[in-house]
Amino acid sequence: MKNANVPETKAEPPAGAGRKLLSIAALSRRWSVSDTTIKRLIEEGELKGMKIRRSYRVFMESVVEYESRSRF
Repeated sequence: MKNANVPETKAEPPAGAGRKLLSIAALSRRWSVSDTTIKRLIEEGELKGMKIRRSYRVFMESVVEYESRSRF
């Protein structure tokens, strides 16, 4: 039974849903650099990602894009 006083809404998927994400630790292992280096690249806008609770995740497409324009 539906409550007539509650409007029906459709939930939007969260931003970034369906996109592959890497943790800072996973990416720092992949590139053999420190976590601090990855955080700096995020802060400088070189990598795109999102914050999930208290940790950051980097979008895989951002990693691939960065690798294609750098020495990796």
